[in-house]
Amino acid sequence: MLRNDDIYEYISTPYDLLVSKEDYEGNIPAALFQIADFKQKDVADLGAGTGRLTQMVAAEARSIVAVDFAADMLKVAANKLTETGLKNWKTCVSDLRHIPSLEDESVDIVLAGWSVCYLSSSDHQEWELHLEQVITEMGRILRPQGTIIILETLGTGNTEPVPPGFLRKYFEALEQKYGFNAKVIRTDYAFDSVEQAEQLCRDFFGDELGDVIREEKTNIVPECTGIWWRTGLKADAGNGSEET
Repeated sequence: MLRNDDIYEYISTPYDLLVSKEDYEGNIPAALFQIADFKQKDVADLGAGTGRLTQMVAAEARSIVAVDFAADMLKVAANKLTETGLKNWKTCVSDLRHIPSLEDESVDIVLAGWSVCYLSSSDHQEWELHLEQVITEMGRILRPQGTIIILETLGTGNTEPVPPGFLRKYFEALEQKYGFNAKVIRTDYAFDSVEQAEQLCRDFFGDELGDVIREEKTNIVPECTGIWWRTGLKADAGNGSEET
């Protein structure tokens, strides 16, 4: 997970460079396509950032909308999507708790990668309300028997999952209150050099990880990522109800 204190201050270019080095073994797209069939589906990527997940699935989807509150991030996503030549996408600047531009039951798959965590950290007094608002909005835009897929960090620099303490209640709520399935994958980074690994990880994850990389002199940085998914989430998702 990126540092909470200053993530919103970072410009899109170094962030996009960082995530371009993540998951060099391709475990994220493999997991996504195992969980859901994206072929000719309408997709919403919530918290899309610079479009990493959007790009992974856009070629399969009938349509995809990349949603994020940060317009600068979406500009990068739009530039990259334009370069693909695809015409089935659009971007939308919006808070994930309220996306008025997306109609009820308008998408088959909702993606949310490393984004809901910023609203659902237990550092926020009203994290449970924020999470319920996001889940309810997901349920509103999702068609019956559609699928929601959420990705979050389980530790950068770790070879085994180590959920951040301030996200554990959020993860528990996804599984226990909202009925999501869960799995863990490795999404290790492969940087161009030790120097690049140290600089980017120090900037985005903190000095502790930067010091480890410098001492170990490695350009490969381990990471664990959690994936939560559920099919058939209704608009009254706060009650844990499911379509049948």
